[in-house]
Amino acid sequence: MSASVPATTPTTFWTATKPQQGVASRLTAGFLFVTTGLVLASAVLGLSVASAIIARGSVIADPSDVAMINALTPLFALFGVVAAAHLIAGIGIALGSRQAASLGIGLGAFDAVAGIVGLFVAATGSRNQADGVGIAMTFVVMGVVLAVAARAADWNTHGPADAA
Repeated sequence: MSASVPATTPTTFWTATKPQQGVASRLTAGFLFVTTGLVLASAVLGLSVASAIIARGSVIADPSDVAMINALTPLFALFGVVAAAHLIAGIGIALGSRQAASLGIGLGAFDAVAGIVGLFVAATGSRNQADGVGIAMTFVVMGVVLAVAARAADWNTHGPADAA
């Protein structure tokens, strides 16, 4: 008498997810995260160049702007890590990784909180802070959109969170 065993297909990294499900939402969320990561990386690069120019001492700029860049200089590496995390989350979400979607939701919340902190800083400034408010609100809205896009991509690919 022979025993029958149901045939299973081997799973690898590329076939572990269901690639036919949620493609549009995964690509959209992945694009949003990769774009955000590239924008953050270019901002870090621009701030690094500005800091180097200021360090030379031959700059004509508003003293408060110079002070802000000098104060943020130690944080440029952290900003770079956040930019890299956005890039990693975007690529992972596009490939259908549930962990990358979780990272994306967390990064969206992180961006929204950073925007709220930016609003607080702009509100406590002594002069007109219209630029700061605009940037802070962009972070708040961007954070919400990224978190929702990551969750939608995860839901459309894998279903409810407890179905893992």
